Amino acid sequence: MNASFSPKSTFGAEAKNCAVSFTSQQESENGAALTNADFLRRSCEEAHLGIGPRDHHDCPHQVTFDQFSASDLETCEVAIKAAYRHVFGNCYVMENERLFELEAQLKDGRLCIREFIRGLAKSDFYASRFFASVAPQRGVELGFKHLLGRPPESQAEVSDCIALQASAGFCALVDHWIDSAEYSEVFGSDTVPYVRSWNSAAGISMASFPRIAALEQNFVSSDRAKGSSSILQRNLALGVPLKIKRPHGVRGLQVSAAWADGKPPARAEKLWRGLALVGAAHLGGMLVNVTSQIFGIHALDRIPAMFLGL
Repeated sequence: MNASFSPKSTFGAEAKNCAVSFTSQQESENGAALTNADFLRRSCEEAHLGIGPRDHHDCPHQVTFDQFSASDLETCEVAIKAAYRHVFGNCYVMENERLFELEAQLKDGRLCIREFIRGLAKSDFYASRFFASVAPQRGVELGFKHLLGRPPESQAEVSDCIALQASAGFCALVDHWIDSAEYSEVFGSDTVPYVRSWNSAAGISMASFPRIAALEQNFVSSDRAKGSSSILQRNLALGVPLKIKRPHGVRGLQVSAAWADGKPPARAEKLWRGLALVGAAHLGGMLVNVTSQIFGIHALDRIPAMFLGL
C-alpha cells in the first residue's frame, strides 16, 4: 500500500498507536498456562515468529502479539507514559493525579503491564471521566477502545456490557475486558493496549476501520473532549453509515487560499505598505529628535506641543 494512502499515515496512527511492551525482571510466566488464551499465546511464542504484530497467515492460532519486551527502566517509563495516554484517552494527567503506587509496583516487578492497565482503568480518574459522566453506551465504546484497542463489533456486544455494568458494577466490566481471551491473545501480560483497527489485524472486521476513525477523529484532543454521548449507536443499532472526516492540518500554519502564487491580496498589500510607511516616518522622527537632543538643538522641542495646540 502506498504510504500516502495508508490509514496509519493519513490519520497519524503510526506515531500514536503502536505496540509498547515491557517485561519486569521479577515478573515471570514460567508456570503452567492457566487459560486457553495463555496456552495459544505461549505456543506462538515458541514458534519463534518475527517480532511485531502477526496476521492470520503468520500465526496458526491467529494471535496478534508483540513478542519482544524490554526490561530496562527506560523502557518501563515509556510503557507507563503510553499506558496513561491510551487508557486515559489522551487526557492530560497532572502530577498529583498520577498513580505513583501503581507505577512503583510495576517498576519493582510486583505488577505486570496487564495489571497496571487494570489499575488505571479502575482508578477514580478513569471512572469520573469515562463512566460516571458519560452515557452508558459511550462508556462502553471507550472501554473497548481503551482496553481492547478496537470499537464494539455489534450493538449486542454493547448491550451485554451495559447489562454487566448495571448488575455487577464498573470494576466487573473492566475485569471482563482485561481477563478476556481476546486481551490475553492480543496484548498478553507485557504489551500496552493500542488501537489496532487501522489495519487488517487478526480477528478484526473491516467495519472497525470507520468506527475507530469516528471514535478517534483526531490525535490532538482527548476522548473526554469529544462529548458524553454515543458516537457509534446509530451505526451499530441501525446500520447508519459513518462518515470519515480527514483531520485538517494546523490552521495557523496553512497558507490562505486568497494568496495567489504566494502573493497576498491587493488590499492586504496596500495596508501593509501603508503601515510600513507610517512606521518608517515615526522611526525617522524619533531618530531626528534623538540626534537633535545629542547636539543640543532644542528647536524641535516645540513640535509636539504645536500638534497638540498648546
